Amino acid sequence: MAYEAFLATAKAIDPSLVEECCADVVLTYHTVMRGVESVVGSGAVSVGKLPNVNVEELSMLPRLVQGLAFAALQVQRELQSASFGMLFERAQQQRRKLRKAAEALAEAGLLADADIDAVRVHAPRELLEDCLELAALFRRNEARITGRSPVTTADVRETEQVADKLRSLLGQQGDSSDGGSPSLVKVIEMRDRFWTLLNQRHDMLWRCGAWLFGRAVDERVPPLPIRQSVVRKPRAAPLEREAPRKVAESRRSMNAPAIVPVRASPSAIIPVRDSARHLSELQRDLERKTRFLVRIGVLPQR
Repeated sequence: MAYEAFLATAKAIDPSLVEECCADVVLTYHTVMRGVESVVGSGAVSVGKLPNVNVEELSMLPRLVQGLAFAALQVQRELQSASFGMLFERAQQQRRKLRKAAEALAEAGLLADADIDAVRVHAPRELLEDCLELAALFRRNEARITGRSPVTTADVRETEQVADKLRSLLGQQGDSSDGGSPSLVKVIEMRDRFWTLLNQRHDMLWRCGAWLFGRAVDERVPPLPIRQSVVRKPRAAPLEREAPRKVAESRRSMNAPAIVPVRASPSAIIPVRDSARHLSELQRDLERKTRFLVRIGVLPQR
C-alpha cells in the first residue's frame, strides 16, 4: 500500500535527476523516523508557517521509506529469479567500485587529462557500456596509477569478464539493448526513483530542522545512511590530527594582542592585523552564511 501511494509521484521524477539507491533501507527507516519526530512532532506549527513547506508530506516520509523497502524487495526477487541475476549484481558492484576509484584518482590528478575530464563530465551510462569504458580507462592509465589505486589488475580483468559474460547471456535471450531483462531494469529504475523522491523530501526535512535547531540539526535530523564509498579516506596521521590545533592557534594569533606586561623599550613594535587577510576572512564568512540561507530556503537560488 505504501508503494502504491507514492508510485505516481515517483514515476513523475525527471529521469536526469534519478540517483542510484546505495543505502541500507532498515537504517534509513530509523533515521527518517528520528528526523520526522524531531521536526514534525515538536515544531509542526512553526514549520507549517515556512514558505514552500508541506508538513503533510514531511509527516509521510516513514511511509515513503516503506514504499522504498517494497521496491528494493522487488529488485532482490528479480535478481534471484533471473538466470543472470547474480552476474548482473556483480557487474553493478564492480562498476560502483571502479567509478568511485576513478573519481578519486581524477580528483588527485593521477589520470590523463582527457580521462579526468571524462570522469568528471560523463554521468554513469548503461551498465555493460559503463563497465567496459571504466575498465578501458584503468588500462590506459595503468602506468600512472600502479600502486596508487585500490583497483587492481585482477579487478579490471574481472569487470571485463563479467560484462562480456552478461552481454553474451543477454544476447542469447534477445535482450542486450537494456543491460538486463525488461522486468529487472524496470524494478531497479523504480527503486532508484523512490530513493530519489526520499532524498528530495528528506532535504526539505533537513532544511526545516536547520531552521528549528540551527547547528545541532544533524543530531536531530541525521543524514540518510548512504553506503560508504569504496575509496576510504586514509586515517589521519599524528601530524594531521594536530593541524586543527595549529590552525586555531594561527587564528588566535590574528586577533588583537592581549594586554601583557612589557619591558620598557622605545622600539617595541605592536603587531598589526593584515587587512587583506581580514577582508578575505570576512568574505568567506559571508559566503558561507549566504549558502546556508539558500539551502534552508530563505534566499532564492540563482
